[in-house]
Amino acid sequence: MKGKYSLIKFISDFLLGLGFIFTISPIILYCFIHGNYERYIWIINGPYPFSHFGSGPFQLFMYLSLLIVGTVLITISMIIKRIKKE
Repeated sequence: MKGKYSLIKFISDFLLGLGFIFTISPIILYCFIHGNYERYIWIINGPYPFSHFGSGPFQLFMYLSLLIVGTVLITISMIIKRIKKE
């Protein structure tokens, strides 16, 4: 039984860490894209997914999807921790 609980704790902590990374990644991505004008031009002149980083709707979609995935992972982690306590 102890091994099962430690695996559940590991999965919960892993999901919490991934959720935190996904939640802060829009800020890091924004700083990376818009930190330097030459880098911004280099990114938007690239192939498909990168060429659309110059448009506002695509950036908004990317940032919101990363934020939603992070929030869902953190919520799942909290649910697993709450179930484990019972």
